[in-house]
Amino acid sequence: MKKMLKQTLVKSIKMVAAAAAAACIFSACTKTSSIANTGPQLPAEAIRGTVLNGGNVKGVILADSTYTMNGDLTVLPAETLTIQAGATINVTGNHAFYIQGIVQSLGTQAKPITFTSTVSQTPGQWGGFQADSAKAVTFYWTKFLWAGGPDSTGGTRQTIAISSPIPVDIEDCWFIGGQDNSIGVYSTATVKIWRNTFYDNGTTDGDCIDFHSGVMGTVAYNVLWGGAGSAIKVFTSATIANPQTNVTVYNNTCVDNGFRRGAAEPGRGILVDAFSKANVYNNLLVNNYWSLDITPTADFTHTLYGYNYFFVTVDSLRAVMYPAGEKGMIQTSDIIDSVHLGANDPMFVSYNPPPNLSRNIPSNLDFHLKPGSPAIGKGDPTYNNDIGAYVTDTSGGKGNRH
Repeated sequence: MKKMLKQTLVKSIKMVAAAAAAACIFSACTKTSSIANTGPQLPAEAIRGTVLNGGNVKGVILADSTYTMNGDLTVLPAETLTIQAGATINVTGNHAFYIQGIVQSLGTQAKPITFTSTVSQTPGQWGGFQADSAKAVTFYWTKFLWAGGPDSTGGTRQTIAISSPIPVDIEDCWFIGGQDNSIGVYSTATVKIWRNTFYDNGTTDGDCIDFHSGVMGTVAYNVLWGGAGSAIKVFTSATIANPQTNVTVYNNTCVDNGFRRGAAEPGRGILVDAFSKANVYNNLLVNNYWSLDITPTADFTHTLYGYNYFFVTVDSLRAVMYPAGEKGMIQTSDIIDSVHLGANDPMFVSYNPPPNLSRNIPSNLDFHLKPGSPAIGKGDPTYNNDIGAYVTDTSGGKGNRH
């Protein structure tokens, strides 16, 4: 009898222990269960203070936060500055970012990042990103508004300036109202500049995209309107042939560029010059001061081009779609009519010619193509079946998303 009672007692104890264990499991019983939820985990290098008073900076500018920039900021060679999606940086004066290390601005379509001025919503209010000695530069879904403020000599500054042989990745960004080049790369950098929008950049000088000294990579699906100089400039050096600039320029829409620089150095839609070479295809060139210029000093033998689309509504622009005296010439695959003014309207959703020569950005510009546009289906399919930045086949990152 005693043996049976002992066995029953042991069995009961085991059953109670098992029930307690089960209860603990189903009630999420842990040693830390009494700690309150304090929100998402912030990165170890989060920049928690929202006032940036100048000096050295590193770490993470936090998502969906607003920061005030009161002085120049420097990212040292061994450091990284990361800007998370949805952040806004309000610059209170002519301050600049000096990038010696790594900068990565990681906006998204739903939550772009914005750099803007609190002084005035007019060109030339702050100093941009001076990244001459940077280790890497990445900008996704980022708005650069009103940059290009003067340097210590009074000269305008580029919105993004790079002179290092580094990877440069700039995608889905906006460049509005800069005072000099929007993007200037002067080194053997490898670039990917895709799906960006450039409006009203440069004073009496300044290109939207300016390459020198051995740049390699691709420029595709960008919309470039109203720049002072050339929309896209491919240049090696006036005196040195190597390292050679060699880029592929395709499916860009270039409109109303080149007029503020004037006849002394005409602005172009696309310029290939000075020992450089390029592949130039499927670009839509509308009412630029000069349209497509491949100069006598370019590496013409190794420059390939075709399937480009030309539209002008001013008589004087008909003769400079391919400028006389230069090496570029009409290709059989081009859509071009140098005789009939206004021929080959690409049928933008909203654009009012003639070229807009002021720095006032029309509110109704929309360079998407209407259904039935003659630019649809006329491209070199190596790049895209359509011509211009807005295309019907948007697979694999094709086509401007703005």
